[in-house]
Amino acid sequence: MEPLFLLYTLVFGIFAGSVGAMFGLGGGVFMIVFFILGLNLPAHNAVALSLLAVIASSSMAGSVYIRDRMTNLKLAMVLETCTVTGAVLGAFLALTLPVIYIQVVLGIVLIYASTMMFRGRKSEEIVSDAKGLNVKGEYYDVCIKKAVGYCAVHLKLGLLISLIGGVISGVVGIGGGVIIVPIMNLVMKVPIKAAAATSNFMVGVTAAASAFIFFNKGLVDLYLAVPSVVGIMIGAYAGTCFIGRVESANLRKLMGVVLIFAAMILILKAGGLLVW
Repeated sequence: MEPLFLLYTLVFGIFAGSVGAMFGLGGGVFMIVFFILGLNLPAHNAVALSLLAVIASSSMAGSVYIRDRMTNLKLAMVLETCTVTGAVLGAFLALTLPVIYIQVVLGIVLIYASTMMFRGRKSEEIVSDAKGLNVKGEYYDVCIKKAVGYCAVHLKLGLLISLIGGVISGVVGIGGGVIIVPIMNLVMKVPIKAAAATSNFMVGVTAAASAFIFFNKGLVDLYLAVPSVVGIMIGAYAGTCFIGRVESANLRKLMGVVLIFAAMILILKAGGLLVW
């Protein structure tokens, strides 16, 4: 492995980690494209390294967000039960279903979600008197210098969509962050910063199980794993510092751009231009 490739991996890992930490994506959707298109790695090796990157990003960013009390641990644990279950089912379905149709549909859904992100809400402070199942939370937004309280509503619907999102994530293989964050923000009315922080905690758990399987099969390139993990962790920490300085409305718009990118990746995969 040429030293220049290791340097490229480190630098791109910093970028992917910072973006992943800010938006709760884990950075895997960027790293897997880099490994396949930039370094021309075999698909399974690229996926294995991408999963390690997600775990590293989740570990670093997740710990910082928990320290800063931005992560809604109760909501994360509740949704994780459905997301992980869906991801396992999706892994089995990937062997039998025509994935191309799922990729196109998810791409269209993500484009729709991105338009909703651009439209946004005027305020991220949500007061809800919702009845039934709901999860409350609060975090301090340093950008506006006040505490933001919210109530995650439509929990039953969120659980159902999380299960579906987990299945799609398992089938498509880009990680669940691009699905989890819009679900929490658009459906459950969780502020975008809290949604990103909670998603960062969740994505590492899902990725860890899959990464263990790839590691046992000897598909992890340890030479590339080191700069990938180091770069991702540096970037993830930078992302957690930057999120507090960005207004929620602008963060939603940036998230919309990232969702469009993920949608294009899925559509290109469906068209056969990207393969993994």
